[in-house]
Amino acid sequence: MLLANYHVHSDYCDGKNSLEEMVAAGIASGLTSMGLSSHLSLPFPNDWTMKEENLENYLNDVKVLKDKYSSQIELYCGLEIDFFIDRQDISDLAKAVIPRLDYTIMAVHTIGITTGADVSYIDESQQNFEQGIKKYYAGDKQAFIKDYYQGIAKMVSMFEPDILGHFDLVKKYNRDNRFFNEQDTWYQETVKDCLDQIATKNTRMEINTGTNLRIPGVGRYPSDWMIPEMKKRNIPITIGSDSHSTAGIVFEYDEAEAYITECGYQEYWVLKKGRWDAQPLGV
Repeated sequence: MLLANYHVHSDYCDGKNSLEEMVAAGIASGLTSMGLSSHLSLPFPNDWTMKEENLENYLNDVKVLKDKYSSQIELYCGLEIDFFIDRQDISDLAKAVIPRLDYTIMAVHTIGITTGADVSYIDESQQNFEQGIKKYYAGDKQAFIKDYYQGIAKMVSMFEPDILGHFDLVKKYNRDNRFFNEQDTWYQETVKDCLDQIATKNTRMEINTGTNLRIPGVGRYPSDWMIPEMKKRNIPITIGSDSHSTAGIVFEYDEAEAYITECGYQEYWVLKKGRWDAQPLGV
């Protein structure tokens, strides 16, 4: 049984439940280690990340919950932090808060220029995704995909986050291969090149199980064919359901564990007593 979840949102950002409700759901689901990881505020207007003025309250609330539930679960304070491909950087606020965190998740959510108010996103909607590619890549989907994975590799190289979140988020609205075909050689080689670079760092790649709860049919991140490629490169993994509600705390955990075991993984990484530790699968 998988006993951890490090990708947990709350009503501090775009989640539906409070931090304490998410913790209670984790305990009820049998988790022994759990990280709270709201979206850190971004340096441009949006409606899905934490407000910057709430950051101190968030950090304090997590600390209170750590103490309150210490006899039932190990709680850790994290944030999901954005890397901006156009800036080749994270925000100044992110750099300032990282030393205060127990762990970091980093990811890319944006397309193109992020210095104005009209930002395009990978995962907001299919229409917004398509508009972003048209606006910034003249509709060249292949150019965008290559830029995305090169950006992921750069992010890991520069910051070596504890966890790389939803590696192939670009497939979220790719139903019926609307934007690309994952079986195409150019796509698979682009992904493999990125994995080669990730493998040189200590970042753990997240097995993200929660998408089917929100958009049935998308599947896990990363896609199934990528996990054997990760194993070939001995890339360490962790687990997270990208929970935006209490219903998603351990969503599809059993299915994920069965598959990663089938792919040859024998362990996943968890935080224990403040340190990353390998936990055997199937235990």
